[in-house]
Amino acid sequence: MLTELLGNSAIMAAIGLGMIALTACAVYLWRRCGAVALSVGLLGVALTFDNAAVAVGRVVGFGDVLLAINLPRFWIHGIMTPLIVVATAIVARRLGVRWSRSVVVVGVVLVTTLVVVGIVELFMALELTPATDGDALRYANAAAAGPPIPALGTVLLLIAIGVSAWRQTGSFWLLAGSVTMLVTAAAGMSLLWLGNVGELVLYASIVATMFQMAAIESRSAVGDPDESPESENSAAQRMTVGG
Repeated sequence: MLTELLGNSAIMAAIGLGMIALTACAVYLWRRCGAVALSVGLLGVALTFDNAAVAVGRVVGFGDVLLAINLPRFWIHGIMTPLIVVATAIVARRLGVRWSRSVVVVGVVLVTTLVVVGIVELFMALELTPATDGDALRYANAAAAGPPIPALGTVLLLIAIGVSAWRQTGSFWLLAGSVTMLVTAAAGMSLLWLGNVGELVLYASIVATMFQMAAIESRSAVGDPDESPESENSAAQRMTVGG
């Protein structure tokens, strides 16, 4: 098994490196995609930290330092995770996906609810205790019961966005990434790094969709100047006929 061959710490470190590479791609798209690229890049930084915090546990050892390193991981999952929906929805809309006003309102309410639930869980149900997974040392939430609601709700919303992107634009990346995340998250309950691999695949699907979005917008920008002379000539002809 991969865990026995490399160890959980090495696998988490490798996932973190993958996150860094994808984050660099997201930031690279900043000039072409604007602020949404920086938002996706920020999410990549957060996910990179999440993996690095577990990867360094073996070196740091249990104690106040590792506890301080692990605490932000729960803020990331509780608060920042639902915000992935916002960034992904913006990317999908610029790709060509359209939703009715009622769907947008429901989406905003659901994302807000997930953030509130995440904050409540952080203040009301957070009890960090040492946990060992193979050679990986980390702090886990002993008060957690069942699947994390913010994370599960986020994945389901991402699947909905992915279905819309696939049906309306033919882009399958978001759907493939979000479904992979759902499957690996369930399996990750018994295997530490598998859920993080799902996060890597999901993040890669978002970045891939951003490249698609940038390509479409670039083609549109190139096409506009060709259309402008025709529009001006048509307008001139109408003015001439009218005169």
